[in-house]
Amino acid sequence: MRDFMLDYVNLLLDAINKYNEDDVDSKNRLRDLVCIISENDSVKSDPLIKELLYTASHKMRIFGYNVQNGFYKQENINEKHISELQALYNQSIVNMYRSKVRNNNILDKSQKSIIDFYQSLDIKRMLISAPTSYGKTFIMREILYLNQEKYKNILLVFPTVALLRENALNMEELNQDKKMGYNVIKSIDREIDCQDRNIFVLTPERAMQLLAQYPNIEIDFFFYDEMYKIDEDYCNDETDDNDEKKNSYAERTFLDEARAKTFRICLYLLSKRVKDYYLAGPNLKREKFGKGMQRYIAENNIQVKEIEFEPTKRIMVKAYNKVIDEDYTNLPYIEKPGIVKIHSKVNDRICDVVNYIEQKGYGATILYCTTPAKANEYATKLAENHQGNVVKNERFSEFIEHLKRNYNIDGSINEWSFVNVLEMGFGMHHGKMPKYIQKEILDLFNEGIFNLLFCTSTIVEGVNTNAKNMVVLNHSKGTKELTVFDFKNIIGRAGRYYHNFVGRYFLVDKELEKFEHTEDLTLNFVTYDDQELDPVDIDNSEYMDLSDINKNLKHKREEQFKEYLLTNDIYEKNRLIKREYQEILLRFLLNNNILYNKFYRYLSYPDILMQFTTYHAMNTVLDIFEKSGLLDATIVRRYKAVSNTYCNEGFHGLLRYEIDNARGDKVKHKRIDKAYMDAFKTQKDIIEHKIPKILALFETIFSYASLLRRKTLDNFSLSKVSRFYETGVKSYIGEQLIEFGFPVDAIKRIEDNNLRLLSMDASASQKYILEHLEDIKQLLDSYERGLLDKALKSICS
Repeated sequence: MRDFMLDYVNLLLDAINKYNEDDVDSKNRLRDLVCIISENDSVKSDPLIKELLYTASHKMRIFGYNVQNGFYKQENINEKHISELQALYNQSIVNMYRSKVRNNNILDKSQKSIIDFYQSLDIKRMLISAPTSYGKTFIMREILYLNQEKYKNILLVFPTVALLRENALNMEELNQDKKMGYNVIKSIDREIDCQDRNIFVLTPERAMQLLAQYPNIEIDFFFYDEMYKIDEDYCNDETDDNDEKKNSYAERTFLDEARAKTFRICLYLLSKRVKDYYLAGPNLKREKFGKGMQRYIAENNIQVKEIEFEPTKRIMVKAYNKVIDEDYTNLPYIEKPGIVKIHSKVNDRICDVVNYIEQKGYGATILYCTTPAKANEYATKLAENHQGNVVKNERFSEFIEHLKRNYNIDGSINEWSFVNVLEMGFGMHHGKMPKYIQKEILDLFNEGIFNLLFCTSTIVEGVNTNAKNMVVLNHSKGTKELTVFDFKNIIGRAGRYYHNFVGRYFLVDKELEKFEHTEDLTLNFVTYDDQELDPVDIDNSEYMDLSDINKNLKHKREEQFKEYLLTNDIYEKNRLIKREYQEILLRFLLNNNILYNKFYRYLSYPDILMQFTTYHAMNTVLDIFEKSGLLDATIVRRYKAVSNTYCNEGFHGLLRYEIDNARGDKVKHKRIDKAYMDAFKTQKDIIEHKIPKILALFETIFSYASLLRRKTLDNFSLSKVSRFYETGVKSYIGEQLIEFGFPVDAIKRIEDNNLRLLSMDASASQKYILEHLEDIKQLLDSYERGLLDKALKSICS
């Protein structure tokens, strides 16, 4: 055996023999050895070292190391030197920790202890804080499987639609494989049988919609992911990462409540009405819980468990000085890489870091940027100075052609950096892109089609990738500075457990180093705190949970409400909108006969959606909001123009408007990129979010005003209209395809050429699609055809 091999044997033997689970240094030392050696295929192929790695994994009860090394495959287990008794003992340990959900997965000791702990609780309520990619949702699925007889209605709350989709697919697979007999529901747009067995996989906004539409539903268990987003200091999802400059239409209205409020009120209401629940979040420390958070935990009898151990070895790399410097402080047994000089300018520095990673063979890399504009700039500059991999992949080529065909306005596609960067072998991902594009980029990266991915904060908030390296280029997130919590979340995406043994994070901005030594933020639940709450929080809180100052405010508000026409049950259908605003809208609809009657006349026609898409009923709704004083005239003009353009021309109309505006600018590439960004932002912000919010409030208040006016409304509902704005499609099958992640324009082509689909239910539309599949495929490009096959396999299963 060579000397360095013998050194590794001695190091492993010493670390195994001195291992103490309760000693952090001992645990980290053995982890570091296992991860560093497992990264080296030539070293770990030695039979003795292989056996020691196997033993170390068992000793730590971190079985993912052996799974990743392939040691549980029969041909990789060396049993020559193991007695029959020892072999049986090893197998019994593995079987004890084997997943109930997936037989090929083995739970780590800490994961099993959490599941056992939950099962042992009389009041089953727990908050788990654990590192990024620890397996918090995997634990949730184990808990659901073990309690399937007990839980009929289950609610799983995730912060983003991307996470919702990923976890809905996992739940559908589990439900089918284990024959659990649930309906997996991802949106509240169809009639739901609350007496059936249902698993709702929703965002907080959709969860609030569920509670509003089915106020008497009995939920037996809920899971709340990324629960830290209840605190504004942690949740800056609404940060505008589109541009550093303020948008001229950025005036705040009742439509612009901070998203943390939605997370907070949703969690508060669920905690009040559901008996069993499991809350999860990364890197939360109980010692940093504020007074309000401490009260929430105590008064709801929630048990807190903190897991701090990281199974992946992460190496910090300084790349902000004159040289690249890897931190091998705790790795004296491996040789530190030689000094590599780097340039001072940021774009040159990025090129140096990427070259370094490629030369060392460190693998797939994400580069974190503060905004999409910065991602565009950095990726374009890198492409000029660094030869990316020429991507030779049929699906990738079809995807590029699809983008060129569907997003080209008078040659603008040639100036769009996103496509140019893709063709140069790099990926780009941010939250302003259509969701199917985001998903495709992520899939291509995870499949190794390209190894470099520029991104903003969207991708590092709960989305799993196979990245081994994270290059952090900026110390801000949109227009705000990163928090310590953001920083930990970002670097935690380097090296995913069960996929990588070692992850590296490169700090390119010197300001980032301070986060290595800065204390965590205090996490608070302001509802339970002493600070003065805003009206929406107060109105959604129970008197007994409030501080004295907030009790007084609630008492005053309730005295004020005695003069209101608005009742509690009407208010609660849109409870995130201030009660005062709802009262204003109600009184306006009661007193203004002209606009009330103008909208009422639309209801005499059988197809309410057509009144909006063809006859501009949305203009009347917006007029009502303007005349009542709820929206400014400038905003209303903007929303009318956007709505009318979208109804007549779809997204292409919005894009053409922005491209035409950009043509006169001298800096063409920058302006065209911004035109695409602004069009995507308009679609996401106004079409998909704000107009549906306006419609939801209007439907509720108009219905109640009509009741008070003693006007007849036959099954009045704007849900179909809202779904059109949210999704861009008109049919049930279209909505299913959207949920899967299918291009809106392709669905519109299918709908326009198959009008019968608009009136069909789920089973009829699926049957129709399958019967006319070849004709429908003629309407699609090759990328869309491949995507349709995958979608139908999922939808029709």
